[in-house]
Amino acid sequence: MKNNISRTSRRRMKTMTTARRMFVINKLLRKKNVVGKVAARYVAAGFNVTVNPPLKGVYFTASKHGVRYAGIVLWQKKKVGEEIIGKAKEIADKYKVKPIIILYGSGPIIDKDIVAKAREAGIIIKRIR
Repeated sequence: MKNNISRTSRRRMKTMTTARRMFVINKLLRKKNVVGKVAARYVAAGFNVTVNPPLKGVYFTASKHGVRYAGIVLWQKKKVGEEIIGKAKEIADKYKVKPIIILYGSGPIIDKDIVAKAREAGIIIKRIR
C-alpha cells in the first residue's frame, strides 16, 4: 500500500518525537485536510490534541502545561472581519479556553487593526503556510 503523505509534510514533521507521537502525526496528515495538517503541527510541538471536539465552532483543542487552547482554522480566500473576534471571545468565555485563530495559507486576509483588537482581547492569531 502506497503512503499518500507528501514528502514535504513528512519532512517538516520529522523532529525528535516518540513513536506514538509520530504515529498520531502521520494519522492526522493522512486525512488530507487543513485541520489535520494544523493539528499535526501542534502534536509535533508537544500538545495533546483533540480534533473535532464537542465544542461548537471549534475545529480542534490543544492542551499543554495545564492550559487549554481552542483552534479556529480559516483557509478560505476571503477577508476576515471583526465577527471572528466576537466568535472567539464567545468561545473563550463559554468553554474557559484560550482561543487561537489560525490563518492557513495565503488565502485569508486580515487587517492590522483587527489583529490589534484581537491582541487586546487576548486572542492569539497565527499564520501557517
